[in-house]
Parts: sequence; C-alpha cells; structure tokens
Amino acid sequence: SEEKRMKLRTRLSATLGIALISSGVLIGGSTAWLSRSDAVGGIDSSLGVLTARIAADPVNDVEILLASAETSPFPLIGEVFYDTTEQFSIVEGLDGDVVLTLPELSVATVRRAVEKPLTIEGPVSLRIRATPSGEGQWVVVGTSLRAVNSQFMRSLLQSLLVSTVIALLTMFLIWLVLRRELRPIVNITESATAIAGGDLGVVLPVSARTNEVGKLTSALREMTNKLQGAVAITSQSEQRMREFLGDASHELRTPLTVVRGYVDILFGGRELSDEQRERAIRRLVSESRRMDEIINDLLLLAELGEVHVAPDDEVDLSRIVVDHFADLGMHQPERKMTINVQPSLTIQGNAAHIERLVTNIKSNILRHTEPDVEVQVSLVQRDGDIVLEVNDAGPGLAPSIYERSTTEFQRFDRSRSSDGGGFGLGLSIIASIVQRHSGTLELSPSSLGGLRTRVVLSSRSANKN
Repeated sequence: SEEKRMKLRTRLSATLGIALISSGVLIGGSTAWLSRSDAVGGIDSSLGVLTARIAADPVNDVEILLASAETSPFPLIGEVFYDTTEQFSIVEGLDGDVVLTLPELSVATVRRAVEKPLTIEGPVSLRIRATPSGEGQWVVVGTSLRAVNSQFMRSLLQSLLVSTVIALLTMFLIWLVLRRELRPIVNITESATAIAGGDLGVVLPVSARTNEVGKLTSALREMTNKLQGAVAITSQSEQRMREFLGDASHELRTPLTVVRGYVDILFGGRELSDEQRERAIRRLVSESRRMDEIINDLLLLAELGEVHVAPDDEVDLSRIVVDHFADLGMHQPERKMTINVQPSLTIQGNAAHIERLVTNIKSNILRHTEPDVEVQVSLVQRDGDIVLEVNDAGPGLAPSIYERSTTEFQRFDRSRSSDGGGFGLGLSIIASIVQRHSGTLELSPSSLGGLRTRVVLSSRSANKN
C-alpha cells in the first residue's frame, strides 16, 4: 500500500539521517576533544616552564610566582605546601567572578603532581603541577580548566547542531530521490495488482534505467508479463472450451434430432412396411456417420485451439496440392481444371493439418459448386512466402463474409453451418490451420466469378530452397 511504501522511504531516510548525525557528532566530538587536548597541553607546558624556573631558584619561589601571575595568559594560582602544616597561598587567581583556590591536597597527590600535571575536580576543574622547594616543602601552581571545558562543550553542541541540520537536509533529498527511484517499482506493483484482479488490459511501464532499480523493475515487469500471459492463456482456454461446447451442441443438434425421430418411429409401436423400415435404418446409418464426421471436425478444432501446436514436419506442399486437385479432375472429368504448381515447395509444419487444409479447400469446391464449374489452382513462392490460390466459377460467398478477418473465421459462425448451405466447420478449420502455421487466409471474389481462396504461409514457416 502507499502507506507502507511511505514508511519504507521514511525508514530508509531516517536510518541514514541517524547515521549522519551520529557520524557528525563522532567526528565533531573527536575534533573538539583533540582541540581540548591541545589546549590542556599548552597549559601543561606553561605550568611545566614555571615549575622548572622555581626548581632552578627555590629561594626566590614567591617572587617568581608573583611575576608569572602578572604575565600569565590564564588565571594562575600558587601556594606553598608543607607536609606538616597547612599550605600557604601565595597567588589567588580570578577566573571571571570566581576566585580560584586550591583544595586541600594530600602529600601523595602533591608528589604525583611533581611527576606529571594532574586535574583536580571540584567546584572548578583545576590543572596543577608541583615542584619541591625544600625539605618537606613544595610549590604547587595551577589554573582553571573552565574556559577549556566550556569551549569543548560549545564545539560539541555546534557539531551536533550542524550534523542535525545537514542530516535533515540529506534525509529530505534522499526521500525525494527514493521516491523517484522507487516510482517504477510502484507502477509495476500497481500493474501486477490490477492484473491479479483480472484487468488484463493493463499496459506495463518500461524502465529506461540501467541501475539496480532499473534491473529490478525490468525483472518485475518480465514476471508480471508472464503472469499476464498465463492469465490470458487461462482465459482463452476457458473461452475456447465454451465455444467448443456451443459449436458441438449446435452441430450435433440436427443429426441427433433426426436419429431420435427415426428411433421413435422404429420402436414406437407403429406398423411399418419393409420399405419404410429400410429407409429409416438407412437414415440412422447416414446420420450416425454425419455425427462421426462432425465430432472429428470438432476434435480437430479443439486441437488447433490449443495454445501450443508445434509444427515439426517437413511437408511437401506441392505434392499435396497436385494430388488432391488431380483427384478432383479425375472424379469430375467434365470440370475444367487449370493447375499451376511450382515443384518442391516445402514448409515446416504439421503434415496432417496441412493435408486437412488442402482437403477442406477441395471439399468446399465439391460441396458448393456444380461439377462442370471451372477451377484454377496456383502454388508459387514469392519473396520467401508460399502462396496458394484456388479460384472457382461457383456462386461465391456473401459480401459480408469477404469483409471478415482470419481471426473471425476461427470462431465457428453458425450462419455458415452445413444446415444453411454454408461452410460449416470447414472454414473455421482452414483458418485455424493457417494461423497455427504463421500464415494468412484471404477470401475474395474470384476473377472467374466465384470464390478466390488465398493462403499465404509466412517465411518463418517456409523452407527457402
């Protein structure tokens, strides 16, 4: 949902923002800490110089302290520490409005301050250094770290503020970029959802990006296209099944009615003459054969209606055309036949189906033209395609049928059923076979005055010799 996509974008942006803030604070804090360390190092250096001067001239320790306090760049405090009596303050520094004083120190602390500078925590953080100035006597000097610590905290807060501002701006920019980059995926998702809901007319967007999002979008689009194809195939299969059942019921209705009528006559208790009984039996046999032919045609149409029909034979189309139309001329010698067939034209296809294609074209001529009607047959190769044309001088077809496309012929049209003197299932079978072999079918008025049937098998099926 849109809400979940928003959460994803926001979560990614927030995660990166937090990482940026953390990184900024870490870098800024490290920089501030290094600056503080440098400042403390400078203080330690100054205190070290001062204690070295006192150690070199312990008799004048007080004078050195007083002189140093006047020239020191930071507030200086100093006192004389005794191990048996209280310490004696010599210099009291002033840090702003705060008077700096050393807290009570132990002998151990003073001894450690001789070795290295120490930080003494209290109301004010102090940095001290000590040097011996006699037996049981030390001079302790120090200064306040408040300014150094204040500068450190300001730097840390500034780093946090700057990092936060940069992170917020970056989060916003990243959110916009993610929104733009994820938009193709959102479109694909919406299209896939629509297809899953039954909308097979969805046009899937194409991503021109070559990055990871573009590749993911292309993969999702390919998956969605396959899903769309699978749903479409299922829908087509269901539609073909309904059409097949409708065709079967329509075609079988007449012979079944005839069979049922004659069965009622034979077994209805009526007195029949031998001639009537024989005629009834002949009609039953004739109609049962007719039903057998219809069922075979319907089964062939169902086979041709399958989604995958793989042509896998090398079929000699020239031989098939010559054989069938030579037989037509032999059985009807009064018919004027003109056969112009280019030899050795072969195609890759289903041999049984190609045989049935030519058979149905010939059968249409036998069924719907007079025995003496002229027929012209031509089979040639043009621009890599094989073209079969059959012209007759028969009655032709209604003008509305000439206007139909091959796809329309594939659905059995009951207005052309055998009961009405039309083509019945034959034309549907012809059209289906032609399409399954990547060809085209065209029905048009013939120059002889009847019908011209033109079949073109595409170069993808034709074997160029």
